[in-house]
Amino acid sequence: MKTKIHTYTSQEPMLKVNAFIAEGDNELVIVDTTLTKSDSLALKQQADALGKPVAGIILTHGHPDHVAGTYNVKQQQDIPVFATPAVKQLMLDTEQAKHAQWSGMFGEEWIPQWAYPTELVNHGDQVRIGNMTFSVLDIGAGGDCDANSVWLLEDENRAAFIGDLLYKNNHTYMNDGGILRWLSNLEVLAPTMKDYAAFYVGHGPVCDIKDFEKQRAYFLRYCSEVLKATGGTGIFNDNSRKHFEEIMLSAFPDYGCQFMVALSADNVGKELAGIHQH
Repeated sequence: MKTKIHTYTSQEPMLKVNAFIAEGDNELVIVDTTLTKSDSLALKQQADALGKPVAGIILTHGHPDHVAGTYNVKQQQDIPVFATPAVKQLMLDTEQAKHAQWSGMFGEEWIPQWAYPTELVNHGDQVRIGNMTFSVLDIGAGGDCDANSVWLLEDENRAAFIGDLLYKNNHTYMNDGGILRWLSNLEVLAPTMKDYAAFYVGHGPVCDIKDFEKQRAYFLRYCSEVLKATGGTGIFNDNSRKHFEEIMLSAFPDYGCQFMVALSADNVGKELAGIHQH
């Protein structure tokens, strides 16, 4: 059976995060749940319109733009929520800080309560949700936060739900986690991922194995420009950060999430400075 996969792209303008609805013959599986009140309710409405019950919700990683909407998508229904233990732990560790950080910016659109994973799965597990089977890869800190997972749909689609492992045609958030681990994960995962035809990503259109190399090239360019802008120190001042941002925006003029360039600069610079000092 070939599952039909629907993409919901949020209307929230900064991140334009994706969520997905995998539609089987008799049920749905939702992958990630968006950030805002309006988007999560619109995602639920899209799922409801398909006229099939939701057999489960998958959370690929613990960032708010992928998990905050779970409360609204699930509501009072007894829908299992699947994630790795590390994803649940990151949510527990960061929820209150994220409320404090973002609720003022988003106002009424901010969802004040998170719904947590109810079904914990481990690396290498095969998980049956309704009539769909997913293989789980717990990829740890090698992504845009300290807890990331990849969910491989084992049917004719050869589809991979990879969260924020790749940012297709978007600047990348690198303020949590480490860039070296991320580069390593791209190398480690490539042999497995080349067997899958379509990668469903958190930001940007569906992509494929060629985008592993594009993401790697982006990281290397970003790191080299950090070192150039800071004279090899990795430490920015206001002028060097602005110059660095201009260079990166001109190098990738069609990329979205432009605010992430400067947002991640200090964190990457510190990681590179730590390497340099050793």
